[in-house]
Amino acid sequence: METGKEVKSKKIRRFLYNFGKLVIDVTKLCFGSLVLGSVIKGEIPPYMLLTVGIIASSVGAIIGLTIVSLSEEK
Repeated sequence: METGKEVKSKKIRRFLYNFGKLVIDVTKLCFGSLVLGSVIKGEIPPYMLLTVGIIASSVGAIIGLTIVSLSEEK
């Protein structure tokens, strides 16, 4: 039988796991819209969009993977 603390801990870990996956998905969208969009469209200076897109994607990926890894640990 699980205690209240164990159930709450599992819910928090599940939330963090799903939140981490969400951050990773948003990072993919950010990469697709900023980086690939700048290459195709070319309205805003490509170097600026490319730099911002790469930085945002890298930071988001690191944060998302960290959250997912921490929530899976027991």
